[in-house]
Amino acid sequence: MTSTGLVYMMTPALACFYGGLVENKNFLNQLFLSVVCMAIIPAQWCLFGYSFAFGPGNSVFGSFQYAVLSPMAMVNRNGENIDKSNVSSVTSLAFVAFQCSFATITPALISGAVVGRMKLIPYMIFIFVWTTVCYDPLARWVSFNGGWLHKMGVLDFSGGLIVHLSSGISGLVAAIILGSRVQFDPDAVNIGQTNLAFTMLGTGLLWVGWMGFTGGAAFAANGIAALAIVNTNIGAASSMIIWIILDIINGKLRGCNSSFISIPGLCSASVVGLVVVTPAAGFIQPSYALLMGFIGGLIVYSFLACKKRFLHIDDTLDVFSCHGLGGMIGTILTGLFCQKDVNKQGNNGALYGNPAQFLHQLIGILVTCIYAGACTAIILLSLHFTVGIRIHQVDQARGLDNVVHGVIEPRPTQDIKRPIIQRRTQPSNMIATVNIEHE
Repeated sequence: MTSTGLVYMMTPALACFYGGLVENKNFLNQLFLSVVCMAIIPAQWCLFGYSFAFGPGNSVFGSFQYAVLSPMAMVNRNGENIDKSNVSSVTSLAFVAFQCSFATITPALISGAVVGRMKLIPYMIFIFVWTTVCYDPLARWVSFNGGWLHKMGVLDFSGGLIVHLSSGISGLVAAIILGSRVQFDPDAVNIGQTNLAFTMLGTGLLWVGWMGFTGGAAFAANGIAALAIVNTNIGAASSMIIWIILDIINGKLRGCNSSFISIPGLCSASVVGLVVVTPAAGFIQPSYALLMGFIGGLIVYSFLACKKRFLHIDDTLDVFSCHGLGGMIGTILTGLFCQKDVNKQGNNGALYGNPAQFLHQLIGILVTCIYAGACTAIILLSLHFTVGIRIHQVDQARGLDNVVHGVIEPRPTQDIKRPIIQRRTQPSNMIATVNIEHE
């Protein structure tokens, strides 16, 4: 339950992280896009989301048997686990709440790719439908003990596939379908980023919450949970270090006399490290977490540099780069570094005599990319041809805080003619008249 609280905190933390990176005119709208998921997804999870993902059924689909969570409510005061196919170390309601926190933050991640140009009602419809038809099945296939990818042997300790890769791919597809913002310039740095303190705050809260994200996935206060937390911190730290080094090198190559370290880049680096280590957190040694953070930071940093020059897709806050690519890297490296000696619930990777595990991880990546991309395209195109999904260009220029939330920007005060002021200047035996007119 403590881990559940930490993961729920990550959604408003993500709102701060994203909000500080957008233009002032879209600041409140970006906060809304994340926080509204805390209203829609728990309701969906209660109605049928949990039953679809973890209820009785087959290896592909769940059922309505646990709809509105009625069976979970009929437990004694000490709690119990009514579903023996799932983990038995926590009560059913605790498991429901923990998995709901994951389902809540996942569609919120997608919002960073559609900044400043998507209508609110279609967005809310999208996250409800996307969670139902995309997230819930993926959660069943990967995290449910009877899911077909889980039974195949795909390892994902805490959501590298179902949370990060799925949202990253969906964010990329959404950005392509929506098109670029009206003032999008791929060669320019975002204008109006005056809230980077929010981004720093959001980064810290995400980092703290991530320890519930990975530590809670052990479903017990044991050595695996401790290992996951240690690996989480090491992966994030390693990614930040390599990012700082690359920023300094890049600055020197451009002829900067002083070291140049980007604050948004530094915050993104920590998220990249956290994402990369997520699928492996409970399956690897800490030394591999250090290496994974280093590799992930290096690859994503290089990809972002190439994206700016060659890939002019308006994935505004780099959702695919940080979460999609990061989740992909972490899932692949899990297939190399995992050890059954570390966690008997896992498996040996390719470096420990089991190359088949590497193949299983690739299959998990391929299935997640195809399914998430197809779901996102179908949902958004359906909304596009019915209710419309894109904000008008004029409204984009005005900003969504004004257009869809009714936030009126303060008007400049009218010019006031001030009276002419006479001043006595030095030396004292001379008098000069100075006309001062204030605009």
